[in-house]
Amino acid sequence: MTVDDDVVGWQTSPSRRGTLMIIQNCLFTIIACTWSIQHPNVPRLNESWLLILLNKCKWTVFTLFFPEFLMAHAILEFVMAMEDMKLLDKKRLLEENPPWFFRYFRRPLASSNDAETGRGKLPPASGDAERQEVKWSLTHCYIANMGGFYTHHNGEHHSLTTRHLLKHSRRIKSWVSEDDLNDKSKTDYFTKALAVLQITQLLLSLISRKVQNLAFSQLETLTLAFAICGVLTYGCSWYKPQNVKRPIEVFLRPDEEWDHSITRRTFDSLWKVVMNSEDLVNNEPIRRIPNDNIPKTKAHEIHYALYVLTALTVGFGSIHAIAWNFEFPTLIEQILWRVATLISTAAPPVALLAIPLAQILVPWGDSGDFKHTCLNVMKEFSWQETDNRRVQDAIKVLHGLLVNLEDKHFEQVFGNGIDSEEFLGEKLLKYVEKNEKLQKCLPKDFLPQFSQLVKILEGSLGSKRLWEAARTNTYPQRNLFGPLVNNGIIYVTSIVYCLARLSIIGVAFSSLRLMPESVYKTPWTNNFPSIE
Repeated sequence: MTVDDDVVGWQTSPSRRGTLMIIQNCLFTIIACTWSIQHPNVPRLNESWLLILLNKCKWTVFTLFFPEFLMAHAILEFVMAMEDMKLLDKKRLLEENPPWFFRYFRRPLASSNDAETGRGKLPPASGDAERQEVKWSLTHCYIANMGGFYTHHNGEHHSLTTRHLLKHSRRIKSWVSEDDLNDKSKTDYFTKALAVLQITQLLLSLISRKVQNLAFSQLETLTLAFAICGVLTYGCSWYKPQNVKRPIEVFLRPDEEWDHSITRRTFDSLWKVVMNSEDLVNNEPIRRIPNDNIPKTKAHEIHYALYVLTALTVGFGSIHAIAWNFEFPTLIEQILWRVATLISTAAPPVALLAIPLAQILVPWGDSGDFKHTCLNVMKEFSWQETDNRRVQDAIKVLHGLLVNLEDKHFEQVFGNGIDSEEFLGEKLLKYVEKNEKLQKCLPKDFLPQFSQLVKILEGSLGSKRLWEAARTNTYPQRNLFGPLVNNGIIYVTSIVYCLARLSIIGVAFSSLRLMPESVYKTPWTNNFPSIE
């Protein structure tokens, strides 16, 4: 301490805030709504820390441009967990004290004799018959749906969702308690509390400024949109374990044969719903649950995720309209803000609502004629084959479907090109393409119809609706517009939307060079704790 350095008492904070304080508060809030809000699914077994970090960075950047996508996924993932809890409750496998919000949705259960229905408790842990059996909880549902459980079969890793575990609950040798699951979670509650505190401070500050007729900056308006998305995302993901690094192995009792339904997807992918594509590898092991898993719907129904995402996108974009009549440094920046706001509000809904139109299927001939022609082609092919057991089996299956008028997927007739070593569909297609004499005897559209069917079964088309339409009583069908229309709508609008988002971010920062004087006055919320 120098001689001229006076000693002073308690000093109050300045009554005004500076530009740097605005930037700091907004950046901390945006980080809280993009980085710390991430609840990624469980990584692959033995996945390196670098890949895990890069994956989280990828989703953080994605959230910076499309925060409503992450919010939609959190809502839909919560809905999926609630649906699973209803199934568990119906089978008397749910914990006695579920979260308060579930009690309003649970259905009254009719009394039944558990001994007769078989809907009692889970099987006891191996070697511990006296131990109280563990009931399922919301945490079990979340961690299962995010790939937290797996089993091994023939050296292959199979992730098990709640639906898989529910179907095979009687074969599980031992179960994991909720406390053990919470121990797997690496949730940083201190960081999460700071994020919630920062978001709350921003919301209260903006409400207070509006009440006191104090202006606020465009950057704060931008941050407000992130904060609202962050609040909803945090709320829906509050019970989801965070940063689980390694799944838990579940051991199944070897008293039954391997059930191939374990390889069936019990979920959809939000991105693939938007792109009208499907992971057709249904018989391959599920090694990892994707980070955009959502509830599965019927193929002929338009997934309600599109409408949820549309509503959230409109809501997120419209928040920027709060700054519609704010003061901007130049007229060009004001026009750019308004145009970018309109584009970010209108473009995604137009694209998302146009997607179902681009996915319309139309008939491409009579299904009965197509089946009879397939049957005749297989008979011709069987005469040329030395080992025709596979084609003879297919002839019997298809003939039985014709006689009994049953509706089955063509995969059960021809196999598929994904996990079948000998794909009959591809052999038949090559046989027809090389036999010009046979082609003259076939209907004009049969070859392109069968060629499309082969592409569907081998997974090269990747269209969910076409895959589900490839059934014996509905095929042949084809897209009205083609896949390029669907993909074109998504990619063009995504590029335009990203440009609009970059414009909003750029104008939000550039506007700080010339702000109304009242922007820098601080209301009472300046005393509210925040990160500065």
